[in-house]
Amino acid sequence: MDEKKVLKLIDEMLADPWQVDIQELFKAFVNEPDEIKKSLYNSLYTYVLQKRQEDIIKRPDFVI
Repeated sequence: MDEKKVLKLIDEMLADPWQVDIQELFKAFVNEPDEIKKSLYNSLYTYVLQKRQEDIIKRPDFVI
């Protein structure tokens, strides 16, 4: 895949974490044999999950 296309996809993920299919990202992480790519998928998954959690916690109707 072209580097510019990859960077564009990553930028889109970082811009709006709600548009990312988090299940597919997790599957990519679990099934990736290359350790470097696996680490990247893990980092992206963790980032998206954290951003989603932050958005939910910031909602006015959020109660613990």
